[in-house]
This record gives sequence, C-alpha cells and structure tokens, in this order.
Amino acid sequence: MPVKEIFSNTWPGFDFVFFDCDSTLSTIEGIDELARARGKFAEVKAMTDAAMEGEIHLQSVYDRRLQLLSPNRGEIRRLEQLYRQTVVPNTQTVIAALQQLGKELFIVSGGLLAAVKPFGEWLGIPGANIRAVDVEYNRLSGQWWDYQQDQWGQRPDVQYMHPKESPLMESHGKADVIRELLGTRTGRIVLIGDGMSDVAARPAVDWVIGFGGVITRPRVAANADVFIKANTLAPVLPLVLSAPEQQNLKQTPFAPLLQKGLQIIESDDVVLAGDSSD
Repeated sequence: MPVKEIFSNTWPGFDFVFFDCDSTLSTIEGIDELARARGKFAEVKAMTDAAMEGEIHLQSVYDRRLQLLSPNRGEIRRLEQLYRQTVVPNTQTVIAALQQLGKELFIVSGGLLAAVKPFGEWLGIPGANIRAVDVEYNRLSGQWWDYQQDQWGQRPDVQYMHPKESPLMESHGKADVIRELLGTRTGRIVLIGDGMSDVAARPAVDWVIGFGGVITRPRVAANADVFIKANTLAPVLPLVLSAPEQQNLKQTPFAPLLQKGLQIIESDDVVLAGDSSD
C-alpha cells in the first residue's frame, strides 16, 4: 500500500524529529572517508556496511576501525567540511521549515562528535540537541614537544587513542540516547536514518523513517515504518507535519518544497515497510 493512502485530514504529525547524520544528512560515512585518506577505504567500508545492515554488531567494529586508521584530531575535524560539501539535497530548507513550525530537532549519530556537532550546528540544530561519539587522544603522540595549537586551543596532530564510553557505539544504543535527550517531555517522536541502528531505536520513538536516498539497505527498507527512496529529504515535510501544519506551510516560502515532497510520495518513491513496489 502506498504511503499516500495512510494520510487523512486527521494525520497528527510529530513533535520531536531525530536525524541520523552519515548517509542521511550527508551523503558520506565519515569513518569511510577517514579510511579513504589512508588508502584503506574498501576494508573499512566493508565493516561499516555490515554494521549498518545489521549483519554484525556495531560495537564489534567501532573501535577496530578507528584503531586501524589511528586518525589525528585535525583529520577528524576536517570531516565537518566534507559533511558540508556533501549535504543531502534540501536538508537545510527542510530543517528551517520544521523549525518555523515549532518542531524540536535533534541529531543522534554513531559518527564522531568533533565533526558531527559543528556540522549539525551549521545546519541550524542546537548543539545541546546533538549527540555523537567523542574520543580520547594520545597527548604524547605527534609533535608533543611543539605547543602549536588550532583555533580551539588544541593540538591537531594528536592521534586517536580510544572512544569515550557511549551507547551510540552499540547497535541498540540510540533508544537510550533519545530517551535521555527528551527527559520528561511528551509528544510524538520520529527518527530518520539509513541504518539498522535507527530501526533498533523503535522502542523509543513512534515512527522510524528509513532513508535510502544515499544507500538502500534492504533490511532497513523492510523494517522501517516508512522508507524514502529519493535522494532528498523533501518527503520528510509531509511525513512529519500534521495536516493543519501542511496547510500553514503552503502560505510560506517553503510551499514549493512541501509540494516537492508530496509529489515524491505520489510517485511511490516513499513506501511502507516491506512494500517493494516502484
């Protein structure tokens, strides 16, 4: 059954919107780009894909990938620029439209905090609403005797040592982080992401929207509540907004993007879980 058939004038929409980062807000996987720079792209990407497909547990490869690459602080921070250069089409406008209608937005990512957080803030999402994995660096690595510092007052050449403890390094960790971020607030919650770690967060949310605009993961397409096949976040607007909110948006400069999202749904590029129709 196409998604358009589940909508009505009483569609309630959602109050809290959570996004994954890699392959959802950006077309890259940050860890894979670190590997590309070290000539180890294929090896690391195979591990990343296996974890995102749910074939292996994320925690079994998280630290192993970083130990293999041993990136320094500067390399990790440069990922933010790559995120900006590869932002998924319509992302910034979708975020602005949702914020205009009072939606509270979050990023919950298994990516690296030093890159994900400034990228999310650049998109317009408050830093307090962004969670990712922070890491520890070996202060005696690099030219430790040279006190050269970056704009944040830190040495860019120190190398990765190990991740700080985080539920986001685990395949089922996003649910805990979502609950922690929301606290006692109540409302309808939606999570948008490309991986099985997003689907695994369903106990903490009302809906999981699988995003396949960058990469289609069959298990995500089959198990998310709704799956977007198009390479744009435009369908997020009609999926997330209530019927009255959609009407309100039609009176704003965001109306063309809402219409684009509706047209994509009409073309069946957004489908219910398990619906493989084109």
